[in-house]
Amino acid sequence: MHDILLFAPHLLLTLGILLCFVLGTLFRRPVGLYGVTLAATLLAGSFGLAVYPASGPVLPALKPFLATGMLTAYFLPLICALGIGVLLFFGAELKREGRKHDDELYALFLTALLGGIILAGGRNWLAFFLGLELLSLPLYILIGLRKDSGGTEASVKYFVMGATASGVLLFGIGLVYAGSGSLDIAHSLHAPEGGGTVLIGLGMILVGVAFKLSLAPFHLWAPDVYHGAPASVAALLTSMVKAAVGGGLLRIVLALGPELWPATVPVLWGLAALTMLAANLAALAQTSLKRMLGFSSAAHMGYLLMGVLCVNQAGPGPVMFYAAALAVMDLAAFGGLSLLDDGPEPVDTLASLRGLGRTRPWAAGLLAAGLAALSGLPPTAGFTGKLLLFRATIMGGYNWLGVIGILGAALSVYYYLRPLVALYLREGDAPTAPERLSIGGGVAVFLVLLALLGLGVAPSPILQLIP
Repeated sequence: MHDILLFAPHLLLTLGILLCFVLGTLFRRPVGLYGVTLAATLLAGSFGLAVYPASGPVLPALKPFLATGMLTAYFLPLICALGIGVLLFFGAELKREGRKHDDELYALFLTALLGGIILAGGRNWLAFFLGLELLSLPLYILIGLRKDSGGTEASVKYFVMGATASGVLLFGIGLVYAGSGSLDIAHSLHAPEGGGTVLIGLGMILVGVAFKLSLAPFHLWAPDVYHGAPASVAALLTSMVKAAVGGGLLRIVLALGPELWPATVPVLWGLAALTMLAANLAALAQTSLKRMLGFSSAAHMGYLLMGVLCVNQAGPGPVMFYAAALAVMDLAAFGGLSLLDDGPEPVDTLASLRGLGRTRPWAAGLLAAGLAALSGLPPTAGFTGKLLLFRATIMGGYNWLGVIGILGAALSVYYYLRPLVALYLREGDAPTAPERLSIGGGVAVFLVLLALLGLGVAPSPILQLIP
């Protein structure tokens, strides 16, 4: 019974996947798919809150697979909560396009969610890779949801580059296993024997993870993919996916032994500095809002990596808090864009945003709140999260990296303010239809705004859960 409870979130999501496919097989236009998906996600997150942290699985076959400590207890409910937020926007977009009865799309969404919780809670390298692939494969299809040239190009580009990164990562796992003789993440990164082989393998693993997190120089796919994907799928990529991969990276870094840590620090330092500078400079030149948010998401991964560098001095708390805050901020930005982009003309350029702050106040307000939080303005989650990260960077002794981060954050204020000016201080060229939010869209706006402001004004409840 203990093992069943531990794997209840995974089993519930699997059951949801099967139900979606069965309903799609039995009925030509199945109803209730959205409800099944929402219920499976909500129940999985609830079981994660109730069961974890806990002692490990009892059965020997399951014991090496799942970590049941504080990291899993934090990231599993977080990933499910982000999944619910994305689903509220995703369902509305499918309904607008007349595809709310497509069972495979809901099943793919749940499969990605299942991969996310396996990745963030995996104890060994097999679970890590299985979770990463279950997370990635559905995205190749969901990105091409719209049958146009932009969606197809984005899907193919993400597939080709993602498959290459997965191959590099898998080869790295093989080298770590060859050098340490263990598939357990913690044990393999502490083994002194075969240190050179393990170090090379770890470097290849970091390359694969850097692609998924869009760290420079592996970030150039992000603006193209986000531009071609539907806004709700881009919200999935920037929120739930990056939270899950960030949780996996944090588990790897916390497991690093003293033999490997000195060689890893320069790599992480260089990735963080290059990402913050390159992504922020590239975002300045963008005229497409989705492309700008793609580079912005990459830049924020550089800020997150500053906290990862300082886990030994400041603990994992700043990284865990910022992972949640950043996911909510990106969810607000892309979710607001999804609600605005419901007409015949796409809403993506600064010109298309003009005047929408007055004619579409709720959707535009969500987008504006997300942009303000990403720029680090108080009293949003972005301000509190950046404050914790820069404090951790100073505690870790990486002062120059902190200076680079502050310069990057200052640069970002300019490109975040341009859409806000267009929304509220410019007149639109053509009349727009009045705002009509669906029930799901209204609930999503309320919940995301509440999380965005709540994490900024009252972060203590979350910080108390973090070791």
